[in-house]
Amino acid sequence: MFFGKRFIILVLAGTIPALLSLIPGAGAFPVLVYNILLFLFYAIDYSITPSPHEFDIRRETEKKLSLNVWNDVCLVVRNPAKTSLMIMIRDSIPESFETDNEIISFKAGAGESKTVLYKVKPKKRGEYAFSDLHLRYTGVLGLCVKSKTFNIAGKVKVYPNLEDMRNKNLIIASRKKLTAGLRKIRRLGTGTEFESIRDYTPADDYRHINWNATAREGRLFVNQYEPERNRHIYLMIDTSRVMAEEIDGISRLDYAVNTAFLVAETILYRGDNIGLIAFDSEIRRVVKTGKGMPHFQKLADSMYNIEVHETAADYDEAFSTLQKTQSRRSLVLLFTNPAGIEHAREIVTAWQNYAPGHKVVVLTIKNPALTNEAGKRIEKPDDAFIKSAAIKLIDDRRRTFSVLEMSGIPVMESSPDTFVVDAVNRSLTAIGSRSF
Repeated sequence: MFFGKRFIILVLAGTIPALLSLIPGAGAFPVLVYNILLFLFYAIDYSITPSPHEFDIRRETEKKLSLNVWNDVCLVVRNPAKTSLMIMIRDSIPESFETDNEIISFKAGAGESKTVLYKVKPKKRGEYAFSDLHLRYTGVLGLCVKSKTFNIAGKVKVYPNLEDMRNKNLIIASRKKLTAGLRKIRRLGTGTEFESIRDYTPADDYRHINWNATAREGRLFVNQYEPERNRHIYLMIDTSRVMAEEIDGISRLDYAVNTAFLVAETILYRGDNIGLIAFDSEIRRVVKTGKGMPHFQKLADSMYNIEVHETAADYDEAFSTLQKTQSRRSLVLLFTNPAGIEHAREIVTAWQNYAPGHKVVVLTIKNPALTNEAGKRIEKPDDAFIKSAAIKLIDDRRRTFSVLEMSGIPVMESSPDTFVVDAVNRSLTAIGSRSF
């Protein structure tokens, strides 16, 4: 039981009869009468105001929320009183969520079922639970305040924001597209079809350069070919400690999972088969290859709550599982962070011992901070040390990649802001290559 603002104001107003009691002969009678009336009206208000148990309240939200964007949460409250009431609600949201309105205040008419909205922004992928709803409302006369905590649990799943990633990539793709409505023509001897023209990247085969478009536009363009359908592709996601490093506040694993969602959608849209293996010291997820949007949902349900584990990756187990799951040749997109030459040799050895029949491409993210430090001017002694350390780390990384590439495992390293686009393009290039 609480006191409303109106009651407090009236208590403060009680100073007037208190002052009147100072008049000779008045005595304490005015104060006594005032206080008796005030508490009488408070008791009346408390008795005529509905009990919290009479309220109907529920929370409605989508079962799947998008990461790092505002998602609507709907609260429905039925006012059981025969007059309007001022109501306040505070929802118990998951710890990693932000909200635009911690306390929702509104007026509900007599017998009205009032619907109010507030927004939450999840900051991490995974499964989360809403818990209690805290209700507080002012009495009919505005003197008392009643409250109750409703245990209304509800689970939600937080997925990467695919719509936002699609929009960004559509913008990039529209800039790269030179012409629209190009007719598909059969490219002899390769089993692929010409699809479009796009900007040249270092990963492209120079034999695919479109010299006419290059001469016309003044920069390099390549022909992009539509590969044969029904290929088998595996997303192999390393969830070990090397993926815990954060770049611009986002872990390498989050970059990998976000990208894997869009790569999977793109590959399935093109008619190929895609599967998943997530691993560290253990195999965390296995989804056999399949196609179609129902299969995409199966992949999404397996990827949305993948987490980093502070262990080393067991590549022997990962490639052994791949070979047992997929005996026919497939393209393996390995999302990892090669952390030194020994790490690279572990990948190569495991691949050669357990799954040499599969084509592997390593996809990893460049840390812009290293490049920035390596390129800085030296202005004080500490700068020279930091610069030399950054240059050494970059050089070590190049040597690590060389071990992989000389063994037949190409590496794509891309900056965080272009990683999704580059990974999709590199995947499509690998699917269409002669070696697959």
